[in-house]
Amino acid sequence: MAAEREGNFLLGLPSKLSPDMAREKLLELFERYRKFVSSNPDITSQLESSFRVVSYFIAGRFQNSSELAELVYSASNLIVLLNDGILRKAAKLKTAVSLSQRRIMTLLTVLEYVEVFAEIGAARLWGELGRWIVIAAIQLAKVALRGLLLFKYQAGIVRTPPITPLDRDADLPDAFLKSCKDKSSEALEMEDLDQVFVKKAEEQGRLPQVTFMGTRSGRKVRSLTATPPLSMRDWKLPGMRSDSPSGRTKTVSSLEHQNLPPTPLGGLRLAGEALHVFRPLVYLSSLAVCGRSSWKPWLLSFLTDVSSLALMGDTKDLNLLEKAELKRRSLVLLFYILRSPFYDKYAQAKIILFLRLLASTVPGVGLIIEPLIGYLPNWQRTYFYNWGT
Repeated sequence: MAAEREGNFLLGLPSKLSPDMAREKLLELFERYRKFVSSNPDITSQLESSFRVVSYFIAGRFQNSSELAELVYSASNLIVLLNDGILRKAAKLKTAVSLSQRRIMTLLTVLEYVEVFAEIGAARLWGELGRWIVIAAIQLAKVALRGLLLFKYQAGIVRTPPITPLDRDADLPDAFLKSCKDKSSEALEMEDLDQVFVKKAEEQGRLPQVTFMGTRSGRKVRSLTATPPLSMRDWKLPGMRSDSPSGRTKTVSSLEHQNLPPTPLGGLRLAGEALHVFRPLVYLSSLAVCGRSSWKPWLLSFLTDVSSLALMGDTKDLNLLEKAELKRRSLVLLFYILRSPFYDKYAQAKIILFLRLLASTVPGVGLIIEPLIGYLPNWQRTYFYNWGT
């Protein structure tokens, strides 16, 4: 009871709350959070990045660090997904898919974000048998959801994850960015700053030289007299500003690509995508029959992936995101080097020898390589790290 009262105090809640009051308070807290995210997209992005970096530093640093690192990493991905949803709604961004399809894509994305942590947690709580039960349950759910997207909604080639993080610099409209409350660091236009430095130079009787060109390199850089304060720098030359309220160059909106209609799949391509969708079940089934030491599951999975890519044929008529997804799947074939039994028999000793040689010959690299070597066995044993892609 004391711990509950202390938790309520930290959240600003009364010591005794009815369920209705607690629900109202939580909704009020979420509303405050929603307003903060929708009013401060830049600060939100910085906090998300910082939160994710923590997981990289935790991994392999101490005993049982993998669980904590994966928890932090999964939580950071879920927070990004939540914040993107808030920003999409606040900016009134439209999507080209139905609400039901969007929910399936969201659920599939959540599963892919938490699958590694679920596997690690199941292994710690219920042992090896519980771990494989959780793996099978998650893969069955993913196959069912991907099957719905492929056959019912005709979503074509489904990306991994289905909902990619929002490109906030490109996707959020200028009108929305201008309406954000916290614009103190962006209120002063960089063009005005250039004029301030030019005027200051003229008052001091110096030439208003804003840029300088190197005599040997021919590279143009900003002169020191025209350097703005650190908080206002965007590392671009004067005259190269964007019209974006954030002061950054607008890129092609990723939403324009995401909202492109999927390429209809039929015949061989549909069979190829179906092979990709059902490949995890093929592997797990063969693993259950033949055992983990057998080469048959590894070979069967490899042939399934290669056949899936081969059946896609020429990719010229696919949109950019579909081409990127097929390229990702092609690169993922390299993961078979790190998958047992190939890794155990052929690759493990050579990879560790190469990493140790790199750590001993290149100064400073050992600070990164040594934790990596210690974390590699745990990474290789975790199914969703190298088989869940």
